[in-house]
Amino acid sequence: PKAAMPPERGFHPRAPNQRNQALDPVLKKGVRGVAIYHLSAKVISRAGGRSSVAAAAYRTAGRLRDDRQGLEHDYSRKGGVVHSEIMAPENVPDWMRDRDQLWNAVEAVEKRRDAQLAREIEVALPRELDRGERLELLRGFVQREFVDRGMIADVAVHEGKARDGQGQPHAHVMLTMRELTGEGFGKKDRSWNAPDLLMGWREAWARDANTALERAGRSERIDHRSLDVQRAEAEQQVARARGGGQEELALERAKKVVELSREPEPKIGPSANAQEKRGIVTERGEAFRAAQARNAQRQELGWRQLELRLELMERGRAFIATARERLDQLWGRAEAAMSRIKERVMGEVERPQDGAERGDMDARRAAVLGRDFNRPEVQAPDIGRERVAPGDLDRDRRDAILGRGRDIGQERDAAAVERGIVARDGEGRDQGRRDDILGRGRDTASERGQGRDRDRER
Repeated sequence: PKAAMPPERGFHPRAPNQRNQALDPVLKKGVRGVAIYHLSAKVISRAGGRSSVAAAAYRTAGRLRDDRQGLEHDYSRKGGVVHSEIMAPENVPDWMRDRDQLWNAVEAVEKRRDAQLAREIEVALPRELDRGERLELLRGFVQREFVDRGMIADVAVHEGKARDGQGQPHAHVMLTMRELTGEGFGKKDRSWNAPDLLMGWREAWARDANTALERAGRSERIDHRSLDVQRAEAEQQVARARGGGQEELALERAKKVVELSREPEPKIGPSANAQEKRGIVTERGEAFRAAQARNAQRQELGWRQLELRLELMERGRAFIATARERLDQLWGRAEAAMSRIKERVMGEVERPQDGAERGDMDARRAAVLGRDFNRPEVQAPDIGRERVAPGDLDRDRRDAILGRGRDIGQERDAAAVERGIVARDGEGRDQGRRDDILGRGRDTASERGQGRDRDRER
C-alpha cells in the first residue's frame, strides 16, 4: 500500500522528541480517555444478492446450509470469533434457538425478491474491559433493547486487531424483523424501523458502556453524539471558564476540544481491507489515510496552542510570584523603619521632663501618635492660647457663636469665644441702662400729663 498522504504545504510537524517534554505531563494531566464509540445499523436485503443464512455463518464462524439456494456456507476456519449465542424471548419454540433452522425459516417466510431479511447491529466493545465484562455488557444491552421488544438476536463477539496494534473487540447482532407467533413468524413490525428508535439504541449503548466502565474503575467514557456537537459543547465550556477567570479550568476543557477536533475517518470495509493487506492500493484506503493525515495535523496544531497558552500561564504566575515577593520585602523593610522611628520618638517623649518641658507633653505625644494637633482637646495650655472649659460658658450663646463659626468654615479659638461672650454681655448691660433711662422718662411724662388734667378740673 502507498504511504500516507504527505503533510500539506507549509506545515512541518515536529518529531515527538521536539515537543516540550516538560509540558506534556501537565497537558495530559486530568485528560479523561475517550473509548471508541461505534454503533451502526443496517439491513441485510435479498436485493443485493445476500442471504441471512450466509451472513449468520460468516459472523459466527460456523457452517450452515441455505435450503432455499441449496448452498452450504462454511466459515468454520475463520478466526477471531470468541463467542456466539442466540438470545430469544421466553416461550419461543426450541427450533428458533437453533441457528440453522432460525435463518432458514426467515428465508422461507420472505417471498419478495427484494425482501428485507434481517437487521444487523454492529457495536464496538470497550477494550478497556476484560472479556467477561464485555460479554456481560453486551448481553444486558441486547436483552433490554431487542429481545424484550420481541426480536430474536443472533450474537457474535469478534476480537480483531486495530491499526494501532491494540485489540479491536466488537460484536455483530443479527435481529429478526417479524413478530413472533406461537409457532413461527407473523407480520413485520414497522415500528422497529423508526429513526427515533435507532437514536435511542445509540444513546442506550453509550449509557450502558459508560456504566460498565465506571463499575470497572476506568476513567474512559464514550459519547454517542457527533463530533461536531461534542466539540461545540466543549468550546462553550472553555468560553465560560475563561469568562469567569478560571484559566486552569479553561485549559482543562481545551484539551477535550483538541481531542474532538478531528474529522470522522471513513470505513474501509472488508473487501478493501483485504486488498490493502495484500498490498493493493484501494480508493477507500487512500481516503482513510488522507483523513488520518489531516487529523494528525489538527492534533499537532491543537497541542501547540495548548503548549503556548500553558507557557504564558506559567510565565504570568512566575512574574506575579516575583512581584509579590519583592513587595513583601519592601513592606517588611518599611515596617522595620517605622518601628525604629516610633521607638526613637516615643523614647524621647517618654523620658523624664523638667518643668519647662512638661507643659508641651500632650502636644508632643499627639504629634507622635498622629493625632490632629489643631483640635482643641489636644492643645496644650502653654502654646499661646487660653483653653476654655465648655461648662464655663452660657450654652445658648456659645452654640450661637460656634455655630456661626462653623457656617463660614472657621474655627475660633477659646479667646475669640470669650471676647464674643464679653461683647454680648456689654451690649446687654448698655441696653439695660438705656431701657432704664427711657422708662423713667416715660414715667415723668405721664406724671406731667396727669398734673395738667387736675389743673383743668379745678
